[in-house]
Formats: sequence, structure tokens, C-alpha cells
Amino acid sequence: MPAPRKNQDLAGNAYQQMREAIMQGHYAPGEPLFEVHLAAKMGMSRTPLREALKVLARDGFVQAVPARGYIVPHRSMDDLRELFELRESLEGMAARCAALRATDATIAELEQLCVLYANEGDWQQWAKIGTQFHTALVAAAQNERMATILDSLKGQILHSRRSALRADQDRRDAAIREHRAILDAVRARDGAAAEALAREHVRLSYAATLSSYQSRPPASR
Repeated sequence: MPAPRKNQDLAGNAYQQMREAIMQGHYAPGEPLFEVHLAAKMGMSRTPLREALKVLARDGFVQAVPARGYIVPHRSMDDLRELFELRESLEGMAARCAALRATDATIAELEQLCVLYANEGDWQQWAKIGTQFHTALVAAAQNERMATILDSLKGQILHSRRSALRADQDRRDAAIREHRAILDAVRARDGAAAEALAREHVRLSYAATLSSYQSRPPASR
């Protein structure tokens, strides 16, 4: 049946557009998301958009509010803690698995990304390369369920800390060293070291994110 298939494709497209817009800060925390306006903007009916919003709510990018529809959620300090705790555990395991399963081609890709990461001067592009490194590392673990969960977690974290660390040169330099150390452990096929280094990298990223929020009042749930 072509109509349901078309709606599925439209819903998938709407999901990707909305997720990217939220992560880029085009919708502020607490901002209501009106189905009729969004559907008109995307050139589709409200049915696929509504399906996309349901999935975005499930993945934590929007919040369903009874009798109001959907809003972009505020992130509290507890939200950040929960996200980073999960990310630390899963990315640590991903790095361990990558050390056991990464192909030579994947290791070469990670090496190239490390070089680009160290040499990139533009903050937004630098952050994008960092995300590509983590995505490639998780892909090397060859665990699709882990990759799916981490994709959602990292998207939520990126939204929460979108511009928090732009001026932190020390953290930037440290992150470059940490990526290199993780890659070296993967190349050496040292699963225990790769996991420990990946966990430490996430913990330090969390600490830097908390520090960047010190001058801001915590958002309420």
C-alpha cells in the first residue's frame, strides 16, 4: 500500500529535520512545537509529523505535555548526570569491543579523524569531527543495539551542551590527546585500556560540561 509507506518516509524525514533543528538550537528549551505550523513548514500533513514527534519524545528530544502537545525540554543537572553515566558505560564497552573487532580499514579511518581533529581550527567543524570519531569507534564495536542507544544519548548530550565549551581551549587540547590515547589502545588490541580511556574521556567531558553550567541557574524539570 503506497500511502502508509509514503507516510513512513515523510515521518522519517520529519524526524531527521526536527532532530537536527533542535540540536542546532533553532528551537529554544521550553518552546512549544505546534504541529500545524511545523507541518506547513515541511510541506506535509500533520499525520507523519505527529508520528515523528512521538519518536522524538521517545528518544528524549522533545517532551509531551498533556493538553499542550510538545515542547523542547529543559535539561536539568540530573538529566545531564543520567545521560553521561549511560554514555560512560556504553562508550567504554564500545571501545573495548572495538579493540577486539576493528578492522585495519577502521583503524586507518580513526587515525585520519584524529589528525583532522587535532588540526581543525573552526569550533563547529572540530566538534563535528569529534562526533565522527566516536561514531566510527562505536561502529567498530559491531553491536547495532549499542550503536542505536548511543546515537540517541549523544544527540541529547550535544543538544544540552551545544555551545558550552566553545571557549575552553584547555578542554579542546585535552580531548585531542584523549582521542589519540583511545585510538592507540584500539590499535594495540588492548580492550581493557581502551575501555578505561574511553570512560575517562567521558568523565572529563562531563566535568567540563558541569563547569560550564556553574554560572547558570539549573533548569527545573
